[in-house]
Amino acid sequence: MGYYSETIFPWLLDRALGHPNIMRRRQALVSGASGDVLEIGFGSGATLPFYDPARVSSLTVVEPSEGMNRRAAERLKDSPVPITSVPGAGERLPFADARFDTVVCCLTLCSVTDVDQVLAEVRRVLKPGGRFLFLEHVLSDDSGRQRWQHRLTPIQKLVGVGCHLDRPSAELVRAAGFRLDPLPVQEEEPAFGALRTLTPLVMGAAIRV
Repeated sequence: MGYYSETIFPWLLDRALGHPNIMRRRQALVSGASGDVLEIGFGSGATLPFYDPARVSSLTVVEPSEGMNRRAAERLKDSPVPITSVPGAGERLPFADARFDTVVCCLTLCSVTDVDQVLAEVRRVLKPGGRFLFLEHVLSDDSGRQRWQHRLTPIQKLVGVGCHLDRPSAELVRAAGFRLDPLPVQEEEPAFGALRTLTPLVMGAAIRV
């Protein structure tokens, strides 16, 4: 990994995604976590303050970026719940089958190398009936916006260290063997400014079946 991806980008990402609107979405997402929880793509730990110690027995976090792990180190000390940090990537999780009650992904599926493999791993480590909570960039329902998302994704992948604007995130989750009821709704995010119409977010809770 280079200087940009491990030093500059983690700082930029914290600045870009530290907007109050994004933080409110993160809080709403994590409020649904309970039991033994795994978060994939933990980043610098922005979700950590929102885990409820009355509902969460333990939290295990996985993050492949050394730069992100460095930024998360201070937050780990103030974790409201028992926490274990495991370096690694979502494509190959070092956990037993049916290990967790909840898995959380927050703006992560857009950036992983193999989204289908990550979702297969999520399903594997979740207990039957376990919940997969996700907040992700998503391909727009509008065909005109889709064209621009496809055009801009190669640039976004460079600037955002692998981030895609054009993955049909909710549909990929359902195709991986989860039940989404109802199907999550796409929403524009004002925090993304001029690009808000091209960077809709989708948030949902999926059940492992």
